[in-house]
Amino acid sequence: MNLETLPEIVGSFSGDHAVLATPSTVLSVDRLLEEAAALRRGFMVTAKSRIALKGLPAWALLTALVAFDGKVEAMLLLPASLDEATIDQLLVAAGCTHFMNAEGVCALQDARNGDASPDVAATQWLLATSGTTGTPKLIAHTLASITRSVKRDSVKGADFIWGLLYDPSRFAGLQVVLQALLSGSLLIASDSREFDSQLEALVRHGVNALSATPSLWRKMLMDKRVMACPLRQITLGGEIADQQILDALCRSFPTARIAHIYASTEAGTVFSVHDRRVGFPAAWLQGENFPIPLRIGDDGHLFIKPPRLPDGLEIARRLDVEGYLDTEDMVRVEGDRVLFSGRASGTINVGGNKVIPELVEQHLRRVDGVLDVRVSGKKNCITGQLVAAEIIARSGVDAVVLRKEIMSYCKAHLEEWQIPGVISFMDELKESAAGKRERVQR
Repeated sequence: MNLETLPEIVGSFSGDHAVLATPSTVLSVDRLLEEAAALRRGFMVTAKSRIALKGLPAWALLTALVAFDGKVEAMLLLPASLDEATIDQLLVAAGCTHFMNAEGVCALQDARNGDASPDVAATQWLLATSGTTGTPKLIAHTLASITRSVKRDSVKGADFIWGLLYDPSRFAGLQVVLQALLSGSLLIASDSREFDSQLEALVRHGVNALSATPSLWRKMLMDKRVMACPLRQITLGGEIADQQILDALCRSFPTARIAHIYASTEAGTVFSVHDRRVGFPAAWLQGENFPIPLRIGDDGHLFIKPPRLPDGLEIARRLDVEGYLDTEDMVRVEGDRVLFSGRASGTINVGGNKVIPELVEQHLRRVDGVLDVRVSGKKNCITGQLVAAEIIARSGVDAVVLRKEIMSYCKAHLEEWQIPGVISFMDELKESAAGKRERVQR
């Protein structure tokens, strides 16, 4: 079976076409292919090799992907933020024979050398899941499955300059990298993973297409420097996009096309919504103009049936008898929309009552004076957990007064067990390497 490989796709573009720009380098098609060929020649990798790519900057990761796709059995993409113990576990689980980081490629002495079929149809792209809790699990993609939703229109693509805010080794970042590459767009990346450096690179290069989590979009809108970017394409993903952030983006960039995407490492990009409304049409559940088959389980979980799913035990354990995948995302129907509530694994247990932190956050953002909030669980000897809320207040707001307004709102709109037992005021809220708000129990 002859399947298209990444170097073949890249080779179809003009040699002087700029693929990626950072403050320190510009990577053209010719240079990318030359450096990929040199990388491949310089190390003893074969069709049986399984190579781990750890914490590489965008230009180095892109070079490695072009070097090894179609040439090795598997590539394991390891984000820079993973700890050493988790990395060791994933290396063993993936059976890696080689390891590449910023210092180069080395053979792993204790790697498992499992038999490789001589007629492997396509290189496996192994990705680690990026949820806010739990140990990452490996999901096996191919170039075909991971680019299933990528638009490959080089005429339109030439008009876009994409910015990269995500770690390119995670699913969301890889989607941005491949969307820019396969559509002939220029990709802008910072040499640093610091937010200020990333934002400066976006503004300096006039990025007009940008993908970020709702948490990062809120952070950028509060910062205001992003307003200098002539954005034409705005994408939200990775977290629930509430109406407040959608409305804020509409006001800030009235001519931009705004899409919130439902995607995961496990299923890839499932669908996108472009009507600037929260959730997705309930009619999709009845098969009316639906992107893929969807349904809601008895437990309130969203089940999906995309045309192609990666292989592996993690996928198999979540499939029902009809081939629907349990996303483990909780949803509810309100009127003509299906709204996302939160992750089933992220609920807070307050005296036997389950609290969904995302729903509490959506309520608290409606309180005048609250710019942003993170809700998580805090251990409590009586109830098991309490709801804890970290608040960023609008400048000049009296914290004592705001605390009273928050409690008054909560008592009027939330159940007793959903009301925050602890409220803290913060200067900023940190995002994980995936751009999401982590909800670690304290």
